[in-house]
Order: sequence, then C-alpha cells, then structure tokens
Amino acid sequence: MKKLVKNSVLAALGMSLAMSAAVVQAQDKKVLGVALPNLTNPYYVAMKKSFEENGAKQGFEVRVLIADNDDAKQLSQVQTMIQQGVNAVALNCVSSGPCVASVSELNQAKVPVFTINLLPDPAGLKAENLKVEQAVQTDQKAGGVYIGKQLLNDIGADGKAVIGIVGEPTSVAANARDDGFKEALASNPNVKFVALVNGKVEETTSLKVTTEMLQGNPDITVVYSDTEPSALGAIAAIQQLGRDDVKLYAFVDKLGVKHIEDNSILKAGAIQEPAKLAQIQVENIKKFLNGDKLEPIIDSPPLLINKDNAAETVDKAY
Repeated sequence: MKKLVKNSVLAALGMSLAMSAAVVQAQDKKVLGVALPNLTNPYYVAMKKSFEENGAKQGFEVRVLIADNDDAKQLSQVQTMIQQGVNAVALNCVSSGPCVASVSELNQAKVPVFTINLLPDPAGLKAENLKVEQAVQTDQKAGGVYIGKQLLNDIGADGKAVIGIVGEPTSVAANARDDGFKEALASNPNVKFVALVNGKVEETTSLKVTTEMLQGNPDITVVYSDTEPSALGAIAAIQQLGRDDVKLYAFVDKLGVKHIEDNSILKAGAIQEPAKLAQIQVENIKKFLNGDKLEPIIDSPPLLINKDNAAETVDKAY
C-alpha cells in the first residue's frame, strides 16, 4: 500500500514538474508584433505569410495587425501591442510622416522597433531623437540599374534606343528606380530619353498617357515603366496603336512576370520580394534579442526577371 502511495506521489510530482516546465517554456516564447498597412495588396499578403512562417521557425509567437491603410488605426494597433507586452515590433508604415508617432510610442515603452518596406520619415525621427533598431527595404535604385543593364545587353553596347518613361514623379521609390535605370544606360551615347509622363500607378491612366506619349513621339522604341499598373497600361497602349516596334521594360508583379514569360512586348523587369524582406527582418530581430549588434539599414536588391527565369519565377511572384 505504501508503495502504491509513493508511486502516486511521484507520478503527481512528475506531472506537476512537466506542467511547470511547459508554463516556463510558454513564458519564455518571445512575442513578435507585426503591423502591416493592408491585405488588399498581394504584396502584403505575401509578407504576412512570410512573417508567420519565418517567425515560427525562429521560435516567435507572431501577432499580425492590419491597419486598412489608416494611419490612426495603425497607431492604435501599435499601442495595443505595447499593452500586450510584445518583445519587438516589425512596422510597415501606412505612410511615412504619421508613422513617426508609432515609433515614438514604442520608444517610450522601450519596445524595440524594426521598420520594413515603407519606412518612417527620417527627418521626423531625427527631430524627435527616435530610434529604429534596423530598417529593411528594397533597394529600388538597384532594380532600375538591373533593368537598364538588361536593356543594354539586349540592344548591344552601342545599340540605339529612344526611351519614354511612364513614371510616378511624386514617389521617392519610383524616382529612385528611374535614376538607377538612367544611370545604367549613361554609358551609351546612342540611348536618348525624350519623354516622361505620369501614370499615377493606375492602369487606365497609364494607358491614356502612354498612348499620348507614343503619338507625340513616334520615334520612341522603348517604354520604361516604374510600376506594374503603369506597365500593364503601357502594354495596352502599345497593342492598341499596333506599335510592334516598341518594347517595354518595367518593375513588375505576378502579371508582369507572365508578360515577360510571353516576351512579346514586355522584355524584362524587376520584382520586389516581400517574403524575403520579412524573412530577413525576422532573422535579424532574433539576433538582436539574442544580443547581437545590427546594421542600421539593409537594402535588399529586387530580382531581375527576363525570358530566362520568368517561367520558374511566375509561381513565386506575389
């Protein structure tokens, strides 16, 4: 009888220790808060999935909140994360200026903040002496350089090209893409830029302004677009005008990659990799929480897409 009692006590003690260990393990699990602008854009759907998958691999409990493109809502969500006691926050700003307030809240609460993709206004951060542990973003200029080099390769080192740009002049990212594209082509004196129109990152607007640009500049042989909506509008314009002599190079997403695979009008482009950005950020947040020192900014280059890799990339594109 005494033996049975002793065994029961030992069993109970073992179960209690196991439960205690499980509680400690649960308490030790770091919580990563992720603030994203929306899930209407496939870009952020891919980013959310990557945060969740890579967060799990790194041992995080990941909590994702979606702001529905509302700056005030994002600030409120960041405050909620602070109240929940998250260990770190990955912040993709809805817009740069108002996002400074979210960083301020996190700094005051001593919650390390890591920004991704669309970053808070640098001047605003500096003015309030705020700290971001690390920013991860796409190297937009590098993408333009890649596309420009591909065009040079396609036409030859001394080949001729008359180029019109369908851009978004008010966007810092789009302008960086354009600068990289021009820089890559500067070595060829036979390449000329003759027009810049504002596609407003809208397919219908880009169709209209590309049509007008080609009609006003019939010598154009290459159209460059710095966003996919502008590229899709440009494709429609080129087709409707019957300008088989005009080729397109552009920043693209999934639909653009499909057009590059077809390789009739759209010859090459660059694609951002939101899943890769999230993976880099999660891995570095883990390193930071383990005491490692991080570089303040990581510029991750986009992926060049051409006829050689379009088929294998189309299913991976967002």
